[in-house]
Amino acid sequence: MRPPLLVFLVCLGINAVPSACGQTLVVQPRDGMADERLAIRIANLKPRQPIVVRASTKDADGKLWQSHAGFYADDRGTVNLATQAPANGTYQGIDPTGLISSMNLPGVDYNRARFAYKRADPLTLTFSVESDGRTLATGDVIRRFMKPDGRMEDVREGGLVGTLFTPAGPAGAFPGVIVLGGSEGGLGSEDVAALLSSHGYAALALAYFGAQGLPPSLEEIPLEYFGRAIDWMMRQRSVRRGGLALLGTSKGAEAALLVASKYREVRAVVGYVPSGVVWSCICGAADKSSWSFEGKSVPFIPQATDPTYHPPQGFPIRPAINYAYRLRQREAVRRAAIPVERINGPVLLISAGDDQLWNSSVLARMIVNRLKTRRHPFPDQHLTYESAGHLIGKAYLPAGSTLVAGGRLETGGTPEGNARAQDDSWRRVIKFLETALRVRPSGSKAGT
Repeated sequence: MRPPLLVFLVCLGINAVPSACGQTLVVQPRDGMADERLAIRIANLKPRQPIVVRASTKDADGKLWQSHAGFYADDRGTVNLATQAPANGTYQGIDPTGLISSMNLPGVDYNRARFAYKRADPLTLTFSVESDGRTLATGDVIRRFMKPDGRMEDVREGGLVGTLFTPAGPAGAFPGVIVLGGSEGGLGSEDVAALLSSHGYAALALAYFGAQGLPPSLEEIPLEYFGRAIDWMMRQRSVRRGGLALLGTSKGAEAALLVASKYREVRAVVGYVPSGVVWSCICGAADKSSWSFEGKSVPFIPQATDPTYHPPQGFPIRPAINYAYRLRQREAVRRAAIPVERINGPVLLISAGDDQLWNSSVLARMIVNRLKTRRHPFPDQHLTYESAGHLIGKAYLPAGSTLVAGGRLETGGTPEGNARAQDDSWRRVIKFLETALRVRPSGSKAGT
């Protein structure tokens, strides 16, 4: 067991007694993974003593994110964030990681920024305890995306651009996962791949556009590129034979489902805020698909805008309104539907009930209906979170704002709803992968 963080500050009160002379702040783990829950406890206070617990960290841009919560000690002079809700502060209810997810920026940036971080670098969080204007205790906690002795390898082979993360400890063959980010492009999926490696997976964060040597925009990306990545993974000594999983978010989930329907080596798919239909490219040409296969454009739903949607100038745009309007093109929807029933393994979908970027709960239900009506012979799952939006994360990080693109786009939900969805869904994802990537008997097939 890792030792807890213990910080002592000698009491300055003249009537202090030995049991109350040193307030103790205990945070565990003091050096742990970014997807681990924290245990925070303050002891040796006076019964019913009011305190304020503060947390802060600097992001990759040097901006200071802060949170706070006020508590009253119990009759034994203790505050335990795992069992007590704050009387006030930046979060509500019992939440051991509330001080992390509710961090925000002051001034004009309040509720208008996303937390910037370098995917493989550890974060340092500072906690402090105050009472009557005095600091009673303080200390730092390290949060990591990969374990200190984990391995990270740049992949620039066969036209692939990615980063392979493998677990700490003795070299061996581990279950493989390819992680795909969304429309941000580049290697935005490195944090998720690094976290998966800490759970015993060989995880490849794979860029598919927006990186050196790759297309600059998401326009007719060949599915064969992902096929090469699958082949490359299956040749690695660090990857266990018997198939691998794809984990994608948003456009990456669209890609993961589509690729898995083509390549039977994929034995499981996790799709965060997914789409079961192919959409037009995110590029300057409105008449092109996001994907191609065997030299042909994959059928897609073309661009269209709802003629009733004209928000006032300066208001954030809700792209989901236009995505919903585009779903009225029934013949295009039929042609663009991803044949998810061909996927050679179980599918886990995570959707958001208030997704304002695209209607992920509606799109996920379309996937579920197709899996059921086509009798997909695997234990598929669909998790939906009504108060969440498009930005469901995978690690305990400041949830920030639901606005992106400089405040121009609204993604829906609330920071609190997104944080709760992250907490629940990530643990279920890990359990799903543990079950799905067990070696299955040879000859196990999906339906046709």
